Amino acid sequence: MRFLLRLQNYLWPLAVLLLGVALQLLQPYPIEFTRNIVFDQYNRWQPRVDENELVVFVDIDEASLDAIGQFPWPRSVFAELVDKMSAAGSAAIAFDVLFTEPDRTAPSEILPVWQTLRQGDDAQAWESLQADIQAHISNPDDALGRAMTQAPVILATMISDDVRSLPSPKAGIAVRAQGRGASQEALDPMRGVPSAQFAIANRQVLHNSAVGLGAINARMDKDGIIRRAGLLYRAGEHIYPSLSLETLRVAQGAGSIALRASDVRGEGAYTSGFGLSRLKVGQIIAPIEPDGSMRLYYAASEAIPKLSAYEILDPNFDSQKLTGKIAFIGTSAAGLKDIRATPLNPATAGVEVHIQTVQQLISGTFLTRPVWVQTLEALATLVLGGLLIFMVQRFSLIPSTVFLLACLAAGAAFSWQQFSTEQILIDPATPSFTAFMTFLTAAFLHFLDTARERREVRNAFQYYLAPDMVKQIASNPEKLRLGGETRNLTILFADIRGFTTISETFAAAPEKLTHVINIFLTRMSQVIQARSGTIDKYIGDNIMAFWNAPADVADHAYAAVCATLEMKTALASVNADLKADPLLDGWQGEIRIGIGLNSGATLVGNIGSDQRFNYSVMGDVVNVSARLEGQTKDYGVLTLIGEATYQQATASIAAGKPEVALLELDLIALKGKTLPERIYAVMGDPDYAASERFQQLQAGHIELLERYRAQDWQAAQSLAQTLGDTYDEMRAFYEMLSQRMKTYQTTPPGDDWDGHYIALSK
Repeated sequence: MRFLLRLQNYLWPLAVLLLGVALQLLQPYPIEFTRNIVFDQYNRWQPRVDENELVVFVDIDEASLDAIGQFPWPRSVFAELVDKMSAAGSAAIAFDVLFTEPDRTAPSEILPVWQTLRQGDDAQAWESLQADIQAHISNPDDALGRAMTQAPVILATMISDDVRSLPSPKAGIAVRAQGRGASQEALDPMRGVPSAQFAIANRQVLHNSAVGLGAINARMDKDGIIRRAGLLYRAGEHIYPSLSLETLRVAQGAGSIALRASDVRGEGAYTSGFGLSRLKVGQIIAPIEPDGSMRLYYAASEAIPKLSAYEILDPNFDSQKLTGKIAFIGTSAAGLKDIRATPLNPATAGVEVHIQTVQQLISGTFLTRPVWVQTLEALATLVLGGLLIFMVQRFSLIPSTVFLLACLAAGAAFSWQQFSTEQILIDPATPSFTAFMTFLTAAFLHFLDTARERREVRNAFQYYLAPDMVKQIASNPEKLRLGGETRNLTILFADIRGFTTISETFAAAPEKLTHVINIFLTRMSQVIQARSGTIDKYIGDNIMAFWNAPADVADHAYAAVCATLEMKTALASVNADLKADPLLDGWQGEIRIGIGLNSGATLVGNIGSDQRFNYSVMGDVVNVSARLEGQTKDYGVLTLIGEATYQQATASIAAGKPEVALLELDLIALKGKTLPERIYAVMGDPDYAASERFQQLQAGHIELLERYRAQDWQAAQSLAQTLGDTYDEMRAFYEMLSQRMKTYQTTPPGDDWDGHYIALSK
């Protein structure tokens, strides 16, 4: 049975690991989305640096719309723009604009509108006017077509199932594939390329005049961000290059585009799966994805040279800005709705995606994710997950956690190094998540196994040892031996005042006395434990507790002081509940307590014999704490603390803890002690410490102690009388001090007296 339970601790984490690796290989959308988020961040941290300025963005921006007029502009404006750019020596002029409709300023478009507005019925005159207009005003489409015949112009198209046109491509496409197998269709390397039945056609006169035709379909991911540039598209039997790829072909004077499939020998290192692997256009060779796309490595938009379209039409335009340049004509105007989201910018002009693609192809900077990367990620995940399962079961969780974090950090660093120096995309997120879930599963099962073993220990020892000791033994069996250590602790003793009287009240019903004590001890213990204290033992009506063992407690003296204030509040609640308790028959008594606190080096550990021992504390600090609790009766205060506790608590306050009201009372040699020490009263919480009442009490009290220790009895007694009358909570202390001073007046303490008092009782 135990073997099967142990075996499950390995099998379930292994199942989680294998599931995670399977998801890595299958790459569902959540995996792809997470991976994209990481690679987007890499791109933002280190954008592509483009040092060439061969590509320019001719922007139909807001300024151009203001200068030329509303869009769409007359084709005559585009004709003039093409003439100017061609005369300037542009290497290629690419339109990210579709010319599917006739020009709205053409006579064929305007005359039917005029005819509806004409007055009179002179049909012959109207026909004469029409003939005259058509004879003297040329069609703007023809003007743009003539301009395009003298320039390297590339027009745009879009593949779509919503149209019925199918323009002929301008570029030749050559595909080299192995083509082996019985089914040629099954091995078609173009099967992953986006396709539709039709493509949008421009005006025929413009299509005939252009030297290039490129698709402008956007390859958006499901979250709406463009991370890839589609370089190839299919419509019907035609293959269309993208606008960016076609522009590069025209700019280099190349006649065709050559494609290689992944099944050609030697191409496997360039692709992430079966399909296309590389393309060649002119002198440019680029790795591509199986579906004919390319992962974009974005440069900052500021790296793209821009010209407003209206500037080019200015007679004083410097034509050198276009000489030898590849120009893309597009728009950044928000109203024309060609705004796209990229990893670097949620609102980017759509034409910038084409420009970034051309820049990237020219610079030869490609982000690649070959198929070996996916294999490497899967193998690394399997190895890391297997090691984690082994470490969790064989070692404690701490070294396993450290190993996991170190591996995750190393994986992230390696992924970033490969991106920043080699432009290879290695996913750190999915393997890390799989490893973490494997670790979490193994750790959870290890926890259950450990908890089961501890439960068995408790069941074996619960009838022989105290519950707290059983927990410690279950956590660490080494604690079954005697021994201890010296630690800086704060010790608390709390005792009920007048317990004998309360006992006599319930002498005839001891179960009621037990009920009272149980309520008192429970509430006080809850306060102590809430402040990270450890209950040592209950001695009748007395509580003994300590701080900073067995677990470390930062600012333990301060925590203990705060606990005494909360015990005071809890005591008031206890008294109210006891008076209303029906079991006590309307008992009107009241529980009063005294608390002593002291701090210092104390022996703590398992103390006792080989047959019976207890986790407890020993030492002088413990004795002083008990003595201080006893002195609260004489000093008339709830809580007395030793000088070490005061020093440590005030140090915590100086370090930023809320201030509590502490007041020095005396310099006293406790019963059984030869050396005196200063003792302090805990007066109140931070609100009371900041109050004007406490500030005045503290000032008067300090002056009283100065007079007292200077043996100025008359002035000291007068101050004690005044303070006692003003501050009822300190009246008992000042009356005690006045009685002591009367004794000193009769029997002076001597000239060498340092102000200390020798306690006569515990």
